[in-house]
Amino acid sequence: MAERLRLGSSDDFEDGLVYSFDFEGQDVAVVRFRGRFYAFSNRCTHWGVSLSDGWVNSAGQIICLLHDSAFDMRSGSVMDGPAGEDLLTYDVSLEGEDVLLGPPRT
Repeated sequence: MAERLRLGSSDDFEDGLVYSFDFEGQDVAVVRFRGRFYAFSNRCTHWGVSLSDGWVNSAGQIICLLHDSAFDMRSGSVMDGPAGEDLLTYDVSLEGEDVLLGPPRT
């Protein structure tokens, strides 16, 4: 079974804020949005800017601070450019109140 990292309690995450974690040497962003958790690469695929410096819009998209690229947090898909490549997404789950980060989805 792949490694999972405990990130904290679900109460540690404020809705709509973007948190950054190191997971096996990768910079991963985690967001609690409307009661669900999402995890994805913390680097915009356009210029590599940290997405944890951006924000989440009301449509559930992560917006890059530098050039406003928008990505769907569920799938990692680019919704608006200039980014042209999707984000890598990660498994994130709740076990009781524990938020657990798992390996990237393929």
